[in-house]
Amino acid sequence: MFNRKGPSRLTQVAAAAAAALLGLSACSGAEGSSAEGTTTITVANAALEGTPHAVVYEAYLDLIEDRTDGRIEFDRTSFEALCGMAEVAQCVSDGRADFGVSVPDYTPNVFPTSTLAGVPFLSPDIQATSAALHEMHTTNDQAMAMMEKNNLHYAATWPVGTLFIGSKEPVENIDDLKGLSMRASGPATQAVLEDAGVNMNAITAGETYEGLQRGVIDSVASALDFATGYKINEQVGYWTDPGLGQYSTYAMWWNASTFDALPEDLQTVIDEASAEFNNGLLTETYNEAVADVCQGMMDATTVENFDRWDDAASEEWRASAGDLGKSVWLKQAADSGLEDPEGYLEAYQASYESHVSEDNPIDAAVTCVDQWQAQK
Repeated sequence: MFNRKGPSRLTQVAAAAAAALLGLSACSGAEGSSAEGTTTITVANAALEGTPHAVVYEAYLDLIEDRTDGRIEFDRTSFEALCGMAEVAQCVSDGRADFGVSVPDYTPNVFPTSTLAGVPFLSPDIQATSAALHEMHTTNDQAMAMMEKNNLHYAATWPVGTLFIGSKEPVENIDDLKGLSMRASGPATQAVLEDAGVNMNAITAGETYEGLQRGVIDSVASALDFATGYKINEQVGYWTDPGLGQYSTYAMWWNASTFDALPEDLQTVIDEASAEFNNGLLTETYNEAVADVCQGMMDATTVENFDRWDDAASEEWRASAGDLGKSVWLKQAADSGLEDPEGYLEAYQASYESHVSEDNPIDAAVTCVDQWQAQK
């Protein structure tokens, strides 16, 4: 799928001049220089333009192009132009694309090592989540074996953002959840919501606005950008953070065969840039993008209230849910062929805790609650 293009005219002139000055032949440029040509990487894109996830994805591509001095360039296809959201992982795996970005939950059988970040209450720290998932997929035998099995090379994973509940009436505690008809994504999240008395409705993201309008559902559980991007906040006026934390992820992967065919020095540069991205730059980029989403909530005249549950109410739900979310993930992971799900979960939790810090940035969607309250 990828191809090599010869050096540009500008590069040829610069290389020839450098060679002349050094008394070298024109073909004896240093290994890894731009004179060796550019590799074009075809991208399967499932990050909708205008969302924080598109901003994160573009920032990663920019970083790689910059760090490789133009020896890598990406053919940045538009949203779902090459493969649908649920197809992206397979497209990258089988070589129809060299690189892809999508939601692991759409193909959980391929990504059980990533989807555990969607277990409610497990990973509230957004930076620690990304850093832990990067560490697991570059050092843990089970995670690396799952990538190899699917002909993928890990790039990055990041949470879609803290889960909020949007409803037509205030939802302030677990008792208020009972009887709601709701749209939500992620098997572990759905199980925990159903356990609390919510009636789940399996409509798509694109059907949600009309579903609320027609009364098919009366509430949603989603990230903040879903509320503004799909204009759901026009249909439900009460939004709250119940304390579940992160509940789903976006991720990016290289086709492993494509990656392995690159010169070793480029592979090293890419992996080093990916590590830097996952351990700080990613969350910084995401938070900056969420500022626009937050402004959308601030400007929405249809939003009656935007708040969070008190600690006691959140703890009551956590205690009520117990290990349900983990149990759902463990079964899913076993069904997907993960050899030792319990061991992987334990290793992930240890990695996550090692990355938790008071200095880590807070999910900007969470702090948006305080901004909204201050404005009102």
